[in-house]
Amino acid sequence: MTKLFVLFILFLCSINQSISKEKLVAELFESEINIDVGFTGATISIFGVIDEEGDVVVTVTGPRKKIVVRKKENVMGIWINGITKYFSDVPSFYYLASNKPLEELNAETSLHINQIGLNNLRFEGAEEDEIKDRTLWKNGIIKTMLKQGRYSDKIGKINISKNKLFKTELYFGSDILEGEYIVDTLLFKSGNVVGARRSFINVSKSGLGAKIYSLASYSSLLYGFFAVTLALLFGFLANLIIRKINA
Repeated sequence: MTKLFVLFILFLCSINQSISKEKLVAELFESEINIDVGFTGATISIFGVIDEEGDVVVTVTGPRKKIVVRKKENVMGIWINGITKYFSDVPSFYYLASNKPLEELNAETSLHINQIGLNNLRFEGAEEDEIKDRTLWKNGIIKTMLKQGRYSDKIGKINISKNKLFKTELYFGSDILEGEYIVDTLLFKSGNVVGARRSFINVSKSGLGAKIYSLASYSSLLYGFFAVTLALLFGFLANLIIRKINA
């Protein structure tokens, strides 16, 4: 708690020096997340200040991936994979926070341009389909991401104080993917973006988990050998213990 308070004081000092030049200043207290064997999730705090009246929106976008989408078809009572579509540039994670509901910003054009809100996300793929059909595929991707907890349809809360300081918190679950996450903080006024700040969160494996992942990825044969050996050793020890207990 003391460390957090000291960091906040230093943050305010830096703001006083730069706020005269910028309409929006935003920073992360932590920009690194290390995933180890005991990782259960992490919370990142985002603080900032605005120098004029306006609304603040924060979006967090995970590494963009290529995905394959298959449509299930019922053939004689059996569900099988039917049409297959390939999409790229799909965010593996998406989170949104705002100090008020998006519809109250009166900024439909700006929201669309900056891909703010699930409906405004843009994916590459299936361009040969009609807009209606492509929208169905896109909605299917979003629905799947929501079920997996990669996306959230709930808007996080941003609190803005009377002295124009704002704060929000972002929670990452234990199943977070590795990679670089983009944090965009935007200041809206009269439906337009009048200030913007981009930050980055780097998520990577560390410790024993990183070593196991590296071994499995780059030396699969060696990893398989150690896995089988460990399983045999564990089985032998378990059997030995049980025999001694029953003796």
